[in-house]
Amino acid sequence: MFGWERIIILFSAFFVVSVVFMMFGQGGGAIYVPMLLAFGLPMYKAAATSQVLIIAATLSALLVFHKAKMIDWWLCLIIEPPTNVGAFLGGYFSSYFPPMFSKLVFAGILLIGAYFMIKPIQERQSLSYKQHWFCLYRNIGEYKYRINLLIVMPIMILAGFIAGMLGVGGGLFKVPALVLLGGVPMKVAVGSSSLMIGITALTGLFGHALVGHFDPRLGLILGLAVFSGAQVGARIGVSIDRTKHKKYFGCLLILVACWMIYIACP
Repeated sequence: MFGWERIIILFSAFFVVSVVFMMFGQGGGAIYVPMLLAFGLPMYKAAATSQVLIIAATLSALLVFHKAKMIDWWLCLIIEPPTNVGAFLGGYFSSYFPPMFSKLVFAGILLIGAYFMIKPIQERQSLSYKQHWFCLYRNIGEYKYRINLLIVMPIMILAGFIAGMLGVGGGLFKVPALVLLGGVPMKVAVGSSSLMIGITALTGLFGHALVGHFDPRLGLILGLAVFSGAQVGARIGVSIDRTKHKKYFGCLLILVACWMIYIACP
C-alpha cells in the first residue's frame, strides 16, 4: 500500500486525468495504468486498479450523459455482452503474458487511439438501407443509423480481451469502431462508450481479482478521486467542441506510448 504522501499526489492527479478523459467519453485507463506503473505498482496490479477507476468514472459520467440523451441503451445491450466475455478472459489470463509484451501492446493501443484523435473521424451520412437480420437499425432523437453486427461484434470481442488484459476500458478503439464501422454518430458513440467501458472494466476486474491482482483499499481511495473528476469532465464534454481539443489529447497519448515503450525495453 502506498504512503499517504503518494496517495494525496495520486488522488489529485487522478482527479485531473479523469476530468480530461471523460470529456472525450474515455475511461482513463490509457493514463491510469502508466501512472500506477510510475509509482511502482506491478503491471497487472496496476491493470486491476485501473479497472476499478474506470468503473468509478463511467458510473459518474453516466448520470450526465443519460440526461443529455447521448446513450443508446439498446446498442449497449446488444454488443456489450460478447465484449464482456473477452474482457473477463483477458483479465483472467493476463498473467500468462510477459509484462514486457503487455506494455508494448499497451503502447500500440495508445498510438492507435492517438491516430484517431488527431485524424478527424468522418461520420456516415444517413442513408436508406435494405433490411438484414445481422443489422441493427436505430433511431435516437435526431439520429438514424444502421450497425452491421457481423463486422462490429468480432472487433468488440477482441477489444474486450485487450481491455481486460491491460486494464483499460477500450474507449480508445470502441469509439472509432462504432463511428467508422458501425455508422454511429459521434455524440451517441461517446455517450454509449462511457457506459460500455465501465461494464467491460467490471468484467475485466473479475478476471484479475480471481488471480489476486486487486488491492481494494487503493482502488477505493483513488476511485473517489476519479468519480469526482468524471462528474466535472462529463459536464464539460456535453458542451465543448471536441474536434478542436482532440489533437492535443492525441499528442498526449503519443507521449505516454513512447514512455511505455521506454520502460518495456530494458
